[in-house]
Amino acid sequence: MNQDNIEDIMRDCCKDKRDDCLCRVLDCVCKKGVTGPTGPTGPTGPTGRQGVTGPTGATGSQGISGPTGANGATGPTGPTGPQGITGPTGASGVTGPTGPTGPQGITGPTGATGATGATGPTGPAGEDATTFNSYAMVHDETNSTVSHNQPILFQTTNISNKITYNPLTGDFTIPEEGIYIIHWWINVRHTDADHSTCEPRTLGVELHQFWPSDILIAHSSTHNKLTCCDTGTISGNAIFAALPGASYRLINTSGIDISLVPNDLYSAAVSITRIV
Repeated sequence: MNQDNIEDIMRDCCKDKRDDCLCRVLDCVCKKGVTGPTGPTGPTGPTGRQGVTGPTGATGSQGISGPTGANGATGPTGPTGPQGITGPTGASGVTGPTGPTGPQGITGPTGATGATGATGPTGPAGEDATTFNSYAMVHDETNSTVSHNQPILFQTTNISNKITYNPLTGDFTIPEEGIYIIHWWINVRHTDADHSTCEPRTLGVELHQFWPSDILIAHSSTHNKLTCCDTGTISGNAIFAALPGASYRLINTSGIDISLVPNDLYSAAVSITRIV
């Protein structure tokens, strides 16, 4: 409470004498004497603690820009950026002289197979397939006797084409040159009863070219030696080159006469076929 506050209270309280007692006290307190001389200044007290920093004021307006400083030193070159889009091709200049050929580079990978080219012209016709349609099969059903070094005569022709067979001579005639295969089997009996000893023999048959010249082609015989009246089978086969128009025979080369022996029905059979 200061002097001004006391005077204000006195005016309010002593007005119309509402609180006489209080007015007297205040009047006593408020009475001032003569102001004395100012005393000497006392020593300065210690500095009090710094108060709390107040809020930051509003930012002032920006000042005028100062003059531009000198350029600094150039910094290091940065990394190269990505390649830009290729621009349009310029006009072609004059072609310079061809330089020397450089060394051959490494062979690159094989490229994809190209499209199939146009079909070439048809080649010449080959040999007619019917040329190889040459064959014959014959057989015999008799028990006839075949003398030594005489051809075996087959009585029946089963089938034939181009190759012909003569049952009177035993000749197979082949009209076309080529490679042929032949198979034969013959049931035979040892008939050398004129010899008292009836010596066991191996009976044999040979395939000969008869015309234009006599040439041995193949030989076959019984597996075991036969004595008088014994029977056995002679079978054989051969692949041979035939001359055009040549004839061929199967000949008894046993050294004795032999007899054909029917086995159920057939006593002998032969087949010939061209293969090349």
